[in-house]
Amino acid sequence: MATTSSPRLRFLSLFVPDLEDAATRYAAVLGIMPTGQASGAPQPHPFAARGPVVFDLGGVEIALYQADLRTTHPGDVGIGLEVDGAPDALAERAAKHGGRVFYGPTELPADARRAAALVLPDRHFFEVLGRR
Repeated sequence: MATTSSPRLRFLSLFVPDLEDAATRYAAVLGIMPTGQASGAPQPHPFAARGPVVFDLGGVEIALYQADLRTTHPGDVGIGLEVDGAPDALAERAAKHGGRVFYGPTELPADARRAAALVLPDRHFFEVLGRR
């Protein structure tokens, strides 16, 4: 199976019930303070009430988001992938192999990237971001 480039793991979106409480707890557990900006994770997230609060773990970010309780719920996790170019081809491949694309591919509001969100048959959620 040929692809133009391999997706890169850039972030994990962790949806929490209380963003401030979770940010304080994660800072204490990880022993680091959150960074000021997300470099990989969506900001804002289309399925979050608020956030992100971002912790940089050496190239992969943990992005905490307050769950919106409609699309996302506490405990939901999105595996954030970055691709060269648009995420459309990866979304198409997922759909061909039993996955369900439930967002996009579309331009993210307030972001210069294009995004798709999908779930595979094993219930793993992926957020795929790329350039237009």
